[in-house]
Amino acid sequence: MGGTNLRKGKRSISAVRSIAARQVRDYQAGQPGSVFNDPGFRLSLDDAYLVQLEAVRLRLASGESVAGYKIGCVSATVRKQLGTQHAVFGHVFQDEVKTSPARVAASNYSGLGVEGELAVRLSQRLSDLDSLRGAPESFVAEVLPVIELHNYVFRGGHPRAAEVVANNALHAGIVVPAVRGPLCPNLDVGIRVQIGQRVDEQALVNPFATLHELASRLASFDITPQNGDILLTGSPLPLYRVSSGENVWVRSTDGQEVTALID
Repeated sequence: MGGTNLRKGKRSISAVRSIAARQVRDYQAGQPGSVFNDPGFRLSLDDAYLVQLEAVRLRLASGESVAGYKIGCVSATVRKQLGTQHAVFGHVFQDEVKTSPARVAASNYSGLGVEGELAVRLSQRLSDLDSLRGAPESFVAEVLPVIELHNYVFRGGHPRAAEVVANNALHAGIVVPAVRGPLCPNLDVGIRVQIGQRVDEQALVNPFATLHELASRLASFDITPQNGDILLTGSPLPLYRVSSGENVWVRSTDGQEVTALID
């Protein structure tokens, strides 16, 4: 992971660090983002990214490791849900990568929500953004369906982009396939999400389409994804709330599948 650049934003470095430390404590306690409950608390979008990066630094210092990154809010549907006009990024932590079939305890999350999407595993570091723009598939070793887990809660009363970003783009883990398939040669891959009997939706996704945007956003904070990193590429489908007792399936047209039972 590159440097956590604290040169931007309106708040002082000490204020960003204080907020980030509280964010980490709250996340570990299963109550993410309590600072947004505080009367009058406001955070600019620039400062929200700095809080996220400082929280990552603290988690790394405590022994965690970054497995990759995510781009979120890539579709109009999800942007409307989460109150942002732009895509956002977040970090994926190794300890929060689960293997399918997974059991997920809803009580460990705050308003557990899931997304079905495609992720890629990199075959090389994303240091050449020009080459990435022209041939993103050449940087990818494999494409895999994932279930992304979220703390789907807003303390500020309604969705705001700064709260999404400061809470690591709501990210709280992923479920990945136990057996990996070959790299799908098609630019458009079908993804299907089923949740029990109440959700059955599908869409076509280009898993390479958002890689340059994600890498560019990360590069602005001196972060360069490395060979082997997992990158979540975003989903055109909504973020779904789930409850104990529900089963979640995400399938791609190349035959790969991930499942999770919500306890």
